Amino acid sequence: MSAGVSLTEHEAMLAVESELLGSFSVPTDSTFTFADGILGFPEARRFVLIPAERDGFFWLQSTEFGALAFLVADPFPIVPEFSVELTDAEVKMLEPTDGAELAVLAIVTLPRDHDHAPSLNLQGPLVLNMKQGLGRQLVLQDSRWGVRWTVDLGDRDIEV
Repeated sequence: MSAGVSLTEHEAMLAVESELLGSFSVPTDSTFTFADGILGFPEARRFVLIPAERDGFFWLQSTEFGALAFLVADPFPIVPEFSVELTDAEVKMLEPTDGAELAVLAIVTLPRDHDHAPSLNLQGPLVLNMKQGLGRQLVLQDSRWGVRWTVDLGDRDIEV
């Protein structure tokens, strides 16, 4: 299903239709392009990052598919021992320039019921070049992190 993206020339804004977040507009230069998509969703390549109600959490909404949105989080406050080392090839793909800021986010899996804890995919973090609007999903070779790192978020309700 299309996300219903349209561009208003005079305002340089991108209108996005999301099944989860509703209709909203963002500046056209605030999109992120994932050249290879995200694992399992190779056809989805353009996203916007929208802050969630909880600090450190965001919605990564596809601008191409209205039904595709990921809850993502800054993993470092949740798992302080977590670290990511980028290879030279990975750094080159993200095209950092002087003053470019790279952000690392982890996809959050929310359980269907409150009897189970949410988890972070620390083995496949997302790296965003905040200045250039580029993103990549890495697959870390360090298997100690795993794709389902259980976390205690206290109040598990994440507001849209």
